[in-house]
Amino acid sequence: MSLRPAPGPGVVVPRGLSALAPFVDADVFGSFEVQLAATVLRLQPDVTADVLVALALAARAPRFGHVCAELDRVVEQIAGSGEDEGAVRALPWPAVGDWARALSESSIVATPGEAWSEPVRPLVCDGTRVYLQRYWHYESAVAGDLSERARRRPAPSATSAPGGSGGALVAALDALFGPEDGQAPDLQREAARRALTEGVSIIAGGPGTGKTHTIARLLVAAHLVAVEEGRDLKVALAAPTGKAAAQMGQAVKAEVLALEVAGVVGAALSATLAATEAMTVHRLLGWRPGTRFRHDRSDPLVHDLVIVDETSMVSLPLMAKLLDAVRPESSLVLVGDPFQLASIEAGTVMGDVVGPAEESGRRGASVLDGRVTVLRRMRRFAEGSTVAALAEAVRTGDADGAREWLGRDRADVQWVRDDDAAGLEEVHQLVVAAGIDQAEAALGGDALAAIDAAHRIKVLTATRRGPRGLYDWSDRIEAAVADGVPALRRSRRWYVGQPVIVTGNDPINRVFNGDAGVVVGRDGGVGVAFLSGEEVRYLPPSRLDRVETWWAMTIHKSQGSEFSHAVVSLPESGSPILTRELLYTAVTRAKERLTIVSSEASLRAAIGRPIARASGLRDRLWPT
Repeated sequence: MSLRPAPGPGVVVPRGLSALAPFVDADVFGSFEVQLAATVLRLQPDVTADVLVALALAARAPRFGHVCAELDRVVEQIAGSGEDEGAVRALPWPAVGDWARALSESSIVATPGEAWSEPVRPLVCDGTRVYLQRYWHYESAVAGDLSERARRRPAPSATSAPGGSGGALVAALDALFGPEDGQAPDLQREAARRALTEGVSIIAGGPGTGKTHTIARLLVAAHLVAVEEGRDLKVALAAPTGKAAAQMGQAVKAEVLALEVAGVVGAALSATLAATEAMTVHRLLGWRPGTRFRHDRSDPLVHDLVIVDETSMVSLPLMAKLLDAVRPESSLVLVGDPFQLASIEAGTVMGDVVGPAEESGRRGASVLDGRVTVLRRMRRFAEGSTVAALAEAVRTGDADGAREWLGRDRADVQWVRDDDAAGLEEVHQLVVAAGIDQAEAALGGDALAAIDAAHRIKVLTATRRGPRGLYDWSDRIEAAVADGVPALRRSRRWYVGQPVIVTGNDPINRVFNGDAGVVVGRDGGVGVAFLSGEEVRYLPPSRLDRVETWWAMTIHKSQGSEFSHAVVSLPESGSPILTRELLYTAVTRAKERLTIVSSEASLRAAIGRPIARASGLRDRLWPT
């Protein structure tokens, strides 16, 4: 999906806004920015041209994931959103010094010190960063709240966070992680200890590094300490999407069950933990359409411990609202992968919060120093996995290393150039074979086999349209499967053998955005089969109104999923969607086998282009 504003010729530039016309013609500004600038100019006629351009830039920024506009990096920011850098550089940009001076003298611009006082002004200028006023407040609130929580340790009491006594906590950690041996530190144990002794802690790590394993055990430890001290403990488990919340809940329950079987956890405590429901952040905060969240500073959450998974997908505004609702004396644990794709909305909260702690052994002068644990050992992949090595090369921006790993003749990683007709046909046949197995199982009423085949191999695309995009792959796979299975009647809206993916949360039917299923023949009719834990759930198609056919999927949609064999299809090298985070997210969806379909130019373009969203949060939390 394109995030570019409407083309310039469709936007009318009102009289008095001629300074914006070249930027509109270059498709940098759209109707929203122009209308906002026109409104401000009507209310404040003395606003200069340079300030109007800055206002439009600040308004544009959140639509592309930026929290602010950086005057000294504005060309790079806009070019990174897909515009031609040469054309953007040729626009009539003010000199940075003159620009900053015009902003400092403008009646619609506040300094950070003035931003908290009346009258409210549309812009806040902090150095070379220019914010819409509310985004500056979001960023300031998040930085201030996290800093305050980091300075406080939770007190052990029935109404506070689960700090507990040292002896009880050590005993619980010993039982769950094993005693410390004085050798290499157990980072999972350390993450759990920090979570239960600090006002805020962060658990970071890539896929398969044991984040969920750690969450489950720190939950058990918190309850063991609470029971030992005769305290009640209220815990909230949350994630930004319904699918992520459901997966978190299922994974925690599985870990707790394993602990119960091993005799570490009793049946009563296991039942208590199994009853702890994971939910979306919106549901936790009491979201109601057309109104504010129910829970905020005046009506805070009752929980003593709040754990948020997949924090990389949490936007800055949502994080601000979450922090506002979590009581100051409660413990907050943020869990996620700072290297994955960030929220589609403004901000890179997880990456900013982790800061330099992601660099092994590096420490910073920050209140969060010592509260961030980065789990580095990937347990998802076998020892010597090429997939793991490739993921690390992509994460660190090592294009030559990635090229070398892809060039090796290894069973778990294959690189098919986009001009290799024979190689592309081989990949196509592999995907179609799984599709045929899926369709035949569905026609035979075997839902488990159909779902298993649907997840065996999956094509992940960077784009929806164009060659090697979602629609291109889906159409070709569906047609080939239909040729191989004549009973497949794909002309119908719903047909047996059709894989589907949910595109919106549906709590009534207990399916969420990103859940995937297969239409299966059942009792003379059809039902959409979804796997819930170890059991299959069937829903009538008539009850599902937000679904798409799922022969392939976008990389963005694949976040939180994993497949035995992932086929990653990249567009041409000039596509602005190609980023390091996109490729890293795609590569780490593979459990056992990975195939990358791309040119070398596209591969290098992705690895060489990290997402650089403008934000001041990292500098606030980790000052240099």
